[in-house]
Amino acid sequence: MVGGLLWVVKGGAILLMGQQPPVVFEAALPLFAVGLLGLHARLDGRGGPLGKAGVLVAYAALTSAAIVLVAPLAPFYAAAGFGPFLGLVLLGSVTLQARVFRPPWSALPLAMGLGGPLLILAGGGLALMSEKLLEIPIVLVGLAWMLLGYSVLVVKEATVQAPVRVR
Repeated sequence: MVGGLLWVVKGGAILLMGQQPPVVFEAALPLFAVGLLGLHARLDGRGGPLGKAGVLVAYAALTSAAIVLVAPLAPFYAAAGFGPFLGLVLLGSVTLQARVFRPPWSALPLAMGLGGPLLILAGGGLALMSEKLLEIPIVLVGLAWMLLGYSVLVVKEATVQAPVRVR
């Protein structure tokens, strides 16, 4: 939730004042990877191979984000920025299958994993009109991360009822 809030603050500051607060973007990146670990924890061992792959991606993104804070190198920015979306696709598939959340929350991680990069790419197109417009998708992705954090912390697990037998 905090990582998403940082992106909302970053995008809002640029849209309103034209300047990015220092280190806000970079500080959010490791928090997204930690959010993936929280999502994996909600699986309670039901992750299987996709869950393990999602955790590996989360650790790779976390390591890359730590490197970005020390030495801002482009490959690590890419891994820290887009790694969490790959992790969301992997873990989102598992959470949907395992019915970890009630609808509509159950589709949120997978939708974010698939839709987040598309939103950011759309922001690149908006930036051609005005550089500030790139921040609109960043704010939306930040809000989605906040919703995901909320769902991990608060939303109860879906209950699966046995089918009714008819005689």
